[in-house]
Amino acid sequence: MKKILKIMVVLALIAGVYAYAFYKTPQQRNFAKTLTQAQAGDVSAAVKIGDFYAQGLGVEPSGAQAAEWYKKAAAQGDTSADWKLARLYIQGTLVKQDYEEALPYLQLAAQAGNVSAQTELARFYNEGLGGLSANKGDAILWNLKASAMGSQPAQQALRSLREADPDFYDVVNRFSATLLLAAQGDSQAQLSAGEGYHMGYPVTKNDEEALKYLTLAWQEGQLPAAALELAEMYQKGEGTSPDENKALELLGAAAQAKFPAAQYALGERAYKANPPNYQDAFAWFSNAAEGGSAPAQYMTGFMLMQGQGTERSVPLAIEFFKKAANQNDTAAQYVLGQIYWKGLGVAKDKKEGRLWLEKASAGGNLSARELLNQ
Repeated sequence: MKKILKIMVVLALIAGVYAYAFYKTPQQRNFAKTLTQAQAGDVSAAVKIGDFYAQGLGVEPSGAQAAEWYKKAAAQGDTSADWKLARLYIQGTLVKQDYEEALPYLQLAAQAGNVSAQTELARFYNEGLGGLSANKGDAILWNLKASAMGSQPAQQALRSLREADPDFYDVVNRFSATLLLAAQGDSQAQLSAGEGYHMGYPVTKNDEEALKYLTLAWQEGQLPAAALELAEMYQKGEGTSPDENKALELLGAAAQAKFPAAQYALGERAYKANPPNYQDAFAWFSNAAEGGSAPAQYMTGFMLMQGQGTERSVPLAIEFFKKAANQNDTAAQYVLGQIYWKGLGVAKDKKEGRLWLEKASAGGNLSARELLNQ
């Protein structure tokens, strides 16, 4: 009997040790099951594993492991993982606080429509965190996006930003409305959005966004102003790789659509070519001049005065100079002043010459001002 009792005690001890060593809580079993799914490539399971490590559910808390699993999910396009990863680095409790590491994930989450990420990104822009330059325009824009989704922190931040500079707030608010119209397919809004991002006002310069909106405005709306700006971006390699052929293609399309600024740009290219192509330059400048371009009117007058690419004609040159001068082109006003003051191809008329020189000087033309002083 004693032997049986001893055996039973030994078995009980063995069972206790086994249970202690191998028993798993429901949370631990859930973790193990989810880990198997995550290791098999399940993206949502990878996010959950990151959560388990971040919260210490069924496993010891580990910021490094949480970050690793969130990154795996984010790399496969899970935007919820982007926000969780950004928040991990922003909070700095389980991992070292690192705003620069958080920023790219925060931007992806905000762009995907995560309201919390949008509100936080607005704070980054407002305070200049994560390597960003402080920019009130972007702060307002992202708070507007989050506010529209009901974020109270964003609404509160907007009130402060509006009180600080109501005029600028209104400018950004209009730009935000433009972006909404652009997303709905409004070509004119797409052009305005592209110009705003390309110029860097009222938000941070963003050539990739500019290229996107301008391309839509050209491809869908056939707006020659968009083609002209795209040509400049392809020539300079802004938001894309430099592509001179693409730039010329877009410039030519805008010029064929009788867009004066594009015609002037082609005229300038021909004039500055090595060797210069004066005939093509004059043709493009004169076309742009007929379309009302003051710089083109000036260049048409200049080439007529010099006899470049066309027969020399002082009377015709003066006509074009006057067209440009009446649009407050100070270069044309200065040339007219010289023509009449010195009698270059016309009878001297110092009164008329002084009139044009004074207009040019008032417009900021330093050469006209010096001539008047002499």
